[in-house]
Amino acid sequence: MSKQAVGRVIAMAVVTVFATELGLSQLESHGLPYPGYVALGILAIAATLWVTEAVPLFVTSLAVLFLSIVWLVPSMRDAGTSISPQAFYSPFFSDVIVLFLGGFSLSAALKKKRLDEWLASKIIHQTGSTFPKLLLGVMAVTAVLSMWLSNTATAAMMLAMVLPLANRFPENHGNAKALLLAIPFAANIGGLGTPIGSPPNAIAMQYMSRAGIAPDFSTWMLIGLPGVAVMLGLAWGTLLVLFRESASPMPETSGDLVRVTLDRSILVITLTVAITVFGWMTASLHGLSSGTIAMIPLLVFFGTGILQNRDLRDMSWDVLLMMGGGLCLGTVIAESGLADWLVAQLPVDGLGIFMLTALFGTVACTMSSLMSNTATANLLLPIIIGLSVETTSPIMIGTAFGCSLAMPLPISTPPNAMAFSSGKINVGDMVRPGLLLTIVGVSLALTTGYAWWKAMGLW
Repeated sequence: MSKQAVGRVIAMAVVTVFATELGLSQLESHGLPYPGYVALGILAIAATLWVTEAVPLFVTSLAVLFLSIVWLVPSMRDAGTSISPQAFYSPFFSDVIVLFLGGFSLSAALKKKRLDEWLASKIIHQTGSTFPKLLLGVMAVTAVLSMWLSNTATAAMMLAMVLPLANRFPENHGNAKALLLAIPFAANIGGLGTPIGSPPNAIAMQYMSRAGIAPDFSTWMLIGLPGVAVMLGLAWGTLLVLFRESASPMPETSGDLVRVTLDRSILVITLTVAITVFGWMTASLHGLSSGTIAMIPLLVFFGTGILQNRDLRDMSWDVLLMMGGGLCLGTVIAESGLADWLVAQLPVDGLGIFMLTALFGTVACTMSSLMSNTATANLLLPIIIGLSVETTSPIMIGTAFGCSLAMPLPISTPPNAMAFSSGKINVGDMVRPGLLLTIVGVSLALTTGYAWWKAMGLW
């Protein structure tokens, strides 16, 4: 039986189990309201289909939207909670989706003028000719950028530069997969290094500032950078081992391989890229979201004719639908009351600070694997700040790190989805290293990291 057939059987079994549960349990014996059970069913179906790839990933995303409208909305209405279907449609054209479109347009413009190949040649020249050196160099650059930029914006820029390198390898070559996976993993890991490196970090800082327990910028970097260095090394080694090939050196590149003729369109692309990157870097000054800034290359490239309608049609719309489904699932979990119910089941009474840090960090990682890490942080951090404990600082930091380190699936983080959009990796390629790094990363953060944070005076 094929993998797809097995996936369909599993998905049908999950649907049957939940249908039976919905019919026999009367839905309230465990304190979870009817819409929560419906959301749990949608979550189980979506997770099963995404992991098994029984159907194309974007089809699963559309199924999440369909089930939300025809199953969850009526169940919420019957339970006395009115919600508009628009709440489930809107994630499919949210700020994150526009950011993706902007990233795709940057990549398309660079590719059209062969600027991406020129940049790729420069990367090879700077990092050396062997693949391990190249991989390490790409990961280091990505991680450093993601400390200061949106990790999604960083992934968009780096993938535009790295895709030409990956295209030099034969189909399904391990080095190409490792190179593409290195971008999202390094972007996710690099975000741990600064308070602005990821949305969960910023949200944690916001709540900690209100409580008067926030570390300053330099203290955060002291507690985060060692973890970034260790995790980057582990991710680099993991990718080299899991995608090992008998011949690992990169193909040689001569300086004359790519010729770029300076003209008006090259100047427009270069200036637009610079303005867009500057806009992403200075978001705290002008207050515009990353998605709003990402509209600049869309407007400029299509407005000036550098990109045409066919370039728009060639963009990875299936990935945008897949990401929209992930965001929609987060709305399902939050609006149905399932998230609140799950959090309420956590056994927090009588636990010390270390155990609470481990508990919330693990829960945050698990939830962020299947929904937005920003949404997960927004759900958990208000609960943490209200705990009656000596200090919530390590619990907050552990939760923020748990959100950022969740990266086993294409829907887990936008950088993961962007790498998946290349078409050169499948879900299995991402799950193997992603799940391993997620487990190891969270384990280290909540043990060794916890001790390091205390030694650095976090509390």
